[in-house]
Amino acid sequence: MPTFSVKLDEQARAKVQLAASQSGVTPHAFMVQAIESAVTRSNEDDAWVAKALQARQNLLQTGLGVDGQAMAAYLKDKVRGIDSQRPPVQGVEQLLAPR
Repeated sequence: MPTFSVKLDEQARAKVQLAASQSGVTPHAFMVQAIESAVTRSNEDDAWVAKALQARQNLLQTGLGVDGQAMAAYLKDKVRGIDSQRPPVQGVEQLLAPR
C-alpha cells in the first residue's frame, strides 16, 4: 500500500497524540480516521452543491419555484407533526414581485 508522509509541528503532533489516546487508538489510526472523515465530508459537501446547482438549473429552465418562507413554515409544521398543506409552485415573476 502506498504511503503518505505528513509533517506536523510539535503542537499539532501533541494534539493528535492526546486525541488518539483519548479515543483508544494509535496516532496513525486516528489520522487515518480523520482523513477518511474529511474526505467523506468533502464528498457530501460536493453532492449538496451539485444538488443545489441542479435545482437552480431546474428553476431557470422551468421558471417555477416555491416561496422560501412558505416552504420553511411548511417544513417547521411537518417537523412539529402539524398537518399542513405544501406551498404552491409559482412562477418566478410572482416569487420576485414586491410584497
